[in-house]
Amino acid sequence: MQRTQLATLALATSSALLLTACDDEKYDKFFPKGELRVVHASPDAPPVNVLLNGKPSITDLDYAESSGFTTLRTGRYSIQVEGIIPGGNATVIDVAGFQISKNASPTVIAVNTVANIEPIVVEESSATPSDNEVALVVTHAAPVAGAVDVYLTAPGDSISGYSPAFNFDFKDSVDAGALAVGVVEIQVAIGATVVYNSGAIDLSAFAGQKLIMAAINSENDTENAAAPIKLLAVTDDNAVELRDADTQAGAKVVHASPDAAAAAGGAVEVFASSPVLGVDPVELIDAFDYTDVVPAATGYVAVPAATFTFDVAPDTDSIGDSVYTSAEVTFNAGLEYTAIAAGRVLSSPAFGLLATVDDNRAIATQGSLKVTHAAPAAGAVDVFVTAAGAYTSAEVEAGLAGDPLLDDFAFGTITDYVAVAPGAYDIRVVAGGVVAINIEALNVSGGDVLHAIARGPSEPAGAPADFGVILLSN
Repeated sequence: MQRTQLATLALATSSALLLTACDDEKYDKFFPKGELRVVHASPDAPPVNVLLNGKPSITDLDYAESSGFTTLRTGRYSIQVEGIIPGGNATVIDVAGFQISKNASPTVIAVNTVANIEPIVVEESSATPSDNEVALVVTHAAPVAGAVDVYLTAPGDSISGYSPAFNFDFKDSVDAGALAVGVVEIQVAIGATVVYNSGAIDLSAFAGQKLIMAAINSENDTENAAAPIKLLAVTDDNAVELRDADTQAGAKVVHASPDAAAAAGGAVEVFASSPVLGVDPVELIDAFDYTDVVPAATGYVAVPAATFTFDVAPDTDSIGDSVYTSAEVTFNAGLEYTAIAAGRVLSSPAFGLLATVDDNRAIATQGSLKVTHAAPAAGAVDVFVTAAGAYTSAEVEAGLAGDPLLDDFAFGTITDYVAVAPGAYDIRVVAGGVVAINIEALNVSGGDVLHAIARGPSEPAGAPADFGVILLSN
């Protein structure tokens, strides 16, 4: 009887400890712990949630992000990764009975394209780094590349004088052990061709840590112009992207100022200058007219990663005629930007540059849409996005199409991206109760990234009803 009471007491105590999740070291021998980290490396997959035993543990984890370590009791777990898709989420990875062992720190990396997404499990380095070392595991998580050689060189050195530190194929990992910290250059090659060069990296920032260095796909045209891959340095609680040293920024410029031509007597030109780079004003765009996009609606021009100012002048080849000088605009390596010349030169709202970062990663399960209001003549508007053919323009005007996607949308506002299911859509912009912009049966495919810029009629000569959209895409 006494033995039964003791067993009951022990069971009750165990339950209480589990409920309170007590982390005191004195209980470790009863409830040992491990930890788990998840990295999103599937290049065309949407953001994901991670469920442990059916309960959300990590939410909205996007590409090239790490969840950081989550401490867990030892035991077996059901791990599900669900893609966040329009209309409801879908499980894309389902692992039953995943073992978390005492003091273990596995990392689950979601790899491959969304059609073939799969997990790989990477363990931390078995080495224990000193204060001036980093313990490194290198993982090939880039489906764009096959077997590669990896070189660790002195900054600026050619690989011709070195042997590969190691070579591996997609989904392989190599425990490089404890390496002395300092400045090193990581070069990835296929045969004799270098496909990625980190430039000088100071590993001192990671001194004393265990690190996973994962090769992942580059995610936009600007990154791809330098290298098809980049590295992701995964620490205990973060992830740092290391792009190829030659990666620039991408930029495009849109002319959406309705009266600039009238004020300038015709087309304008745009000058760029950068004191940081020591660049005197140079003519960036010549003969820039209303609704023009430079270099193109679907492309970007490569520019150095730096801070710039822009001048807009009549097309006289002289910055001395500038009628507008922008505030400083900073372009960061690997990112793509759209700068929209909007507003009025001769009246309000005042002329200026609307700058936005374009997230052009193609996500196979959705189209991505953002909207900019650059039509000063429209005032605040409502924007409706509905399935193609679901409502006529008259029904939208009559308030029969439900709530707008954007309500009371003000001039100069740029939205975040909205995920939409692949399909055909009608987009209506309603100003003063009237459909001012009517786009019907716009086809959106998985992987599309669209930027709709609402613009007004040219002023003063344009017809009052001449509203339209400048549509940009990836």
